[in-house]
Amino acid sequence: MKLNWYIIKYLFNDNEILLLKEDVTEANTIINDLLKEIEMYQEDLTEAKKEIKELLSELEQEGNNNELEQYWNNKYAKGEVYYAGREGIRMDVRQFINENDYGIPTVNGSNNDAKANNALKWVKNNIRYTLSDETNGEFWKYSWETLNKKRGDCEDGAILMMNIMIKSGIPYWRIRLNAGDVEGGGHAYITYLRESDNEWYILDWCYWYNESVNFKKTWNKAKKYFGIWFSWNKKYSFNETDFTVINNE
Repeated sequence: MKLNWYIIKYLFNDNEILLLKEDVTEANTIINDLLKEIEMYQEDLTEAKKEIKELLSELEQEGNNNELEQYWNNKYAKGEVYYAGREGIRMDVRQFINENDYGIPTVNGSNNDAKANNALKWVKNNIRYTLSDETNGEFWKYSWETLNKKRGDCEDGAILMMNIMIKSGIPYWRIRLNAGDVEGGGHAYITYLRESDNEWYILDWCYWYNESVNFKKTWNKAKKYFGIWFSWNKKYSFNETDFTVINNE
């Protein structure tokens, strides 16, 4: 409802009308400022709700990952596995996993699955596959030794790949280094628990690379891969047979 100007003029003198106009203008300014603040707070509230939703999703995913980590770390019997091929020194196989060794590179990727695939490609493109070049039988190399020589046997490249994957930020429990029977004899290779579907995939840099790259073969569909003797990740070793020492015979 608008007051007639003549009624206002009748009720107030010119000075009072001027003051009234100033009060109204000031009130409008205050109201507009308050409306802007409310709008700003609404934007902040919307952003806060989005962040809370993302945080809850991350916490849920972290909880799921913790469950998966516990599941896969306890699914198979743990057992000490030793290697004695370096001048007869008896070593826990987990000693070969040290992502902070000199010179170990990292790989990039939009997520951990992409990083895992890129780690496989990196080893394939930078390490030449050769049979063990030592005279005392199976001689497993540390990653820095493989990088220095730029060549290695199946386990040398697999050890290097595992270190690259861990250094690149992939959770250790999603990576297994396996030794076992494959078509053609004994072999060492990586299996990776892909995040997108939580299925184990073969990552084999030297025997069947083309069947491994871009996650072409899950473990349960890889017909050229048979029983596993033992496997390990950074924290645990899993002994699936009754032998615990690898020697150089």
